[in-house]
Amino acid sequence: MKRSVFTIALLLGLQVSLTATAQNEKVTLRVQNAVRPLVEKWVAEYSKTNNNIAFQIVTGKTQDNENSISFVTEQADDAVFIARYAILPVVNKSSEAEQVLGSKRLNAKKLKSLFFVKDEFEDDTKETKAEKALHIYTGNSQQSASRTYAASFKEEISNYKGKKISGDDSFLNVALSRDPLGIAINSLSNIFDLQSRHLRDNLALVPLDIDKHGEQVLDEARLDDIILLLEQQQFAEIPVGKLGLQYDHHNSSQNAFVRWILTDGNKYIHEYGLLQLPQKELTAQLHRTEQKELAQK
Repeated sequence: MKRSVFTIALLLGLQVSLTATAQNEKVTLRVQNAVRPLVEKWVAEYSKTNNNIAFQIVTGKTQDNENSISFVTEQADDAVFIARYAILPVVNKSSEAEQVLGSKRLNAKKLKSLFFVKDEFEDDTKETKAEKALHIYTGNSQQSASRTYAASFKEEISNYKGKKISGDDSFLNVALSRDPLGIAINSLSNIFDLQSRHLRDNLALVPLDIDKHGEQVLDEARLDDIILLLEQQQFAEIPVGKLGLQYDHHNSSQNAFVRWILTDGNKYIHEYGLLQLPQKELTAQLHRTEQKELAQK
């Protein structure tokens, strides 16, 4: 009799477990490689106390009618912004490109002249023969930091000089490693080692013409100091873009996950090379998720 009761209880427990698993909402998280480690951290931490969603992390474009949350780096009316990313110009360490630019400090006007084809009506910015010989590399994907960089200089991405690299922006580092005359722009997450907090091997920052404190911070090239600097100050020479989420705002479980990112998950932002949103904007984004959920009731 006891064995029968135990068997029935076991079967009932198994059925409840299977039912709960079957009821878990399956959500696809579509991310770019630069933020994938952060997203994996968020999922691991969120799942410790919330087991109502089964997450799958993938890269690539969102499919139609797919239950997904997509990470975007472009302005979108329906996106909720969760963090910021900074973009800096880099060369290969000890390369010919570093020799050309290493003794100079580039201001915004010089950067625009270096990376973009000049408009015939713009003032001519003189370039040396060595500068003209440099090879410009920019990303060509929809999520590339190159899009934000171009927009900050009021340029179209089609106006970039040089070669556009398909795929993830991490491939720009590979292009630089093969070209001693190469120079590229990339986000902090791609140019810094997130463990050591120093520049990735063989990379060097291009010196920029900003204030004395900022120049010192960039010269020392410590990731956490640069993040702190850019959260406190803005520079025309260092574009900063926003990382946002596009998802079904009427889905309560997805809304709950996004709210968790804006509150609890926010503490992991710096660890993965991103800048936090200013507190006022963070509060505004959190309020947006609350309004969307209230709208469906």
